[in-house]
Amino acid sequence: MWVAVHLLAACGSTDMVEGKVVDIWGNPIEGATVMVVGGDERPLTDREGRYRIAPIEGTHLVKAGRKGYVQDHRELVVVKGEPTAGPVFELYPKPEERGIFAVGAGRYLPLDPVRVHAVGSVLQTWRGVEALGDGRVETASPRFVYHTDLRQDEILRLGLELRRLLFTPEAEVIGPLGPTPVSVNLWVDAGEIPIEITPLRSKTDYLLTVNEPLTEGQAYAFQMQDLLTPGADDQFERIHEDLRVVYPFELR
Repeated sequence: MWVAVHLLAACGSTDMVEGKVVDIWGNPIEGATVMVVGGDERPLTDREGRYRIAPIEGTHLVKAGRKGYVQDHRELVVVKGEPTAGPVFELYPKPEERGIFAVGAGRYLPLDPVRVHAVGSVLQTWRGVEALGDGRVETASPRFVYHTDLRQDEILRLGLELRRLLFTPEAEVIGPLGPTPVSVNLWVDAGEIPIEITPLRSKTDYLLTVNEPLTEGQAYAFQMQDLLTPGADDQFERIHEDLRVVYPFELR
């Protein structure tokens, strides 16, 4: 998504357009390349993340990137006869491993993949996870980066969702002789939390934004293929055991 940045510059002026390239935590990125699409300049940022490019009147697409980071694009507008100001590019670091990562204070917090278990009878089954792993989130309005080989259409088809979890020690399960109390001891699905899935400027990374505040002390999990959602057991059984995983976390 482009962000319009009005660069106030006089056409033909010797003033340079100056801006910065930082990571998503505001740390300067040295050695990043800044490129105006269609132009010849490709300056590198200095140790404070600053770059300088010549002003050219008009509207341009500008790209900034560096190895190990997801590229960022901005729309640059140079207005004749006015002072200069340059856009700040914010680059997401590329995770080194596949998975879902919470954007913490100055670092990524990986969410552990946890296997889903099923408890119950042929007529009724509870599905959930025995433990939450080490996933922790530090803010009620978190962002996540999903690093995967899946395309966006595949992610949507598989139904990536965020679910609220509730620990259930015991429940009644319908059996051949009627309702029977069984020991569950699982974190089970307690409702959906709406999220927005936005492709970043790479083929492998997506930004996951939670559309409502989360609750401190509450447990949540990212799921696909309705693994936690009660449904037909035969559909669950068709999913290979190694793929029956969700990504749980707690808000602390």
